[in-house]
Amino acid sequence: MRSVLFAVLVLLVSAGASFADYNRSKAWFNDLTYQERIRTQFLLVFTGDYETIVDGAFGPQTYKALKSFQKHREFGSDGVLDAAQTLILQRDGLDLVKRVGFETRNEALTGITFGIPAKLFEASSKSERGHRWQAYDSSIELETLRIAKGDTSYKELYQRLTSSRNGRSLDTKLFRNDYFVVSGQQDGRDFFVRIMKTPEDSRGFSLFWDKKHAVFMRRVAVAMSNSLRYYDGGPEAGKLDAMTSAPELKSLPRANGPQEQADPSGQVYRKPAGSSSGSGYVLTKEGHIGTNAHVVSECSYLDVPGYGTATLIQADLVNDLAIIQLDRKHADHVVKFRAKQPILRGEEIFVLGYPFAQLLDNNLNFTHGIVSSLAGVQGDIRHFMVSAPVQPGNSGGPVLDRTGALIGTVVSRLDKFKTLRVAGDLPENINFAIRGRLMATFMESLGLSPSYNTITSLKSPTQIDEEAARYTVLILCKN
Repeated sequence: MRSVLFAVLVLLVSAGASFADYNRSKAWFNDLTYQERIRTQFLLVFTGDYETIVDGAFGPQTYKALKSFQKHREFGSDGVLDAAQTLILQRDGLDLVKRVGFETRNEALTGITFGIPAKLFEASSKSERGHRWQAYDSSIELETLRIAKGDTSYKELYQRLTSSRNGRSLDTKLFRNDYFVVSGQQDGRDFFVRIMKTPEDSRGFSLFWDKKHAVFMRRVAVAMSNSLRYYDGGPEAGKLDAMTSAPELKSLPRANGPQEQADPSGQVYRKPAGSSSGSGYVLTKEGHIGTNAHVVSECSYLDVPGYGTATLIQADLVNDLAIIQLDRKHADHVVKFRAKQPILRGEEIFVLGYPFAQLLDNNLNFTHGIVSSLAGVQGDIRHFMVSAPVQPGNSGGPVLDRTGALIGTVVSRLDKFKTLRVAGDLPENINFAIRGRLMATFMESLGLSPSYNTITSLKSPTQIDEEAARYTVLILCKN
């Protein structure tokens, strides 16, 4: 009996230590910038320690990959990389990048941007669906493809690639309504397929390699999969990032006061004059509020009508997120995040905010729409597109599902006039939100705990509006 109790005690102590390591690793990872988090995950792909989505978000797979990297190099495996370990990760990851000549290519024929191990292939040739590359001895083959929906539908293509047949076995089948991945072995060779879905077609690549390349080609395939994005083939394609405009209210003229200020480096920058407004939602009972960085990051002081003044806690300029806190440090109602369920294209959503606050006398606006795409400009997976109307002042407002749970934060809309110049037409209701999990991750990086929705039953729009009005706030930025 004593030995059983001792074994249980050892297990409890071990579990407690593992949980503490996980939290330390999470805090370390979330303290990195978004670009650093993405780079770290990509490097772990190239070292063979990470085989899932590169998204800059921390989770069990990232933790496992960090510990695996440390273990393989005989470091203490706690999931936290010190400066020396980070340099070794960079050295080892970039070693494969350089050896295979991994570089990004835009391919107008198939409408994709993707990473390719250029040093492994001879010159490409045009194929029926796109382009084809081969190694000098045909031991590695790559083909890009674009298949019109009328020829083969997205779902039919997936079913065809996952059907049972002689000489074929599968080790990965991942199907989502915006992309799928299939990998396995066929006729003694390994293969990896990644396909994206668009309203008109399916596009992506297939990659085959002989067993002798197994040590590194799986890593290359996962990196290629994570690099796959949309490409419109036009000369302005590289400028699409500039085509989204944040829907904040234009600054009003300021009567007087200093307009220039020096940052800590001594560089002088011009502060935006006057006042502007945005929206936000209460995150905690201690008065923390989530919004966009562009709403609050350059304000002399912040006012939340009905709640009083507030202070900026931290801004994530890369993801355009920010958390402020009411100076009174109290709030009665908080938003609840959706737990785990993926966002689905076509699902109904509701957007709340304070558009044109000065013109509409600070009235809360409630609009209805659907999720129209699961990615933003150039396939940015941090964002999703909504059809609900978004106006200046909606920035930072919540995007809710039919249970009233938060799934996103309004962040930008497609700029009509820039799009007109590039595409020759005016877009209608093409607006973007940043995924809710990124705000939840941002909260956790600051030691705050998100509240999650446990109700799965659908609510009426009037009920969602009534509940959300209690935690959706107007934010006034004053200079």
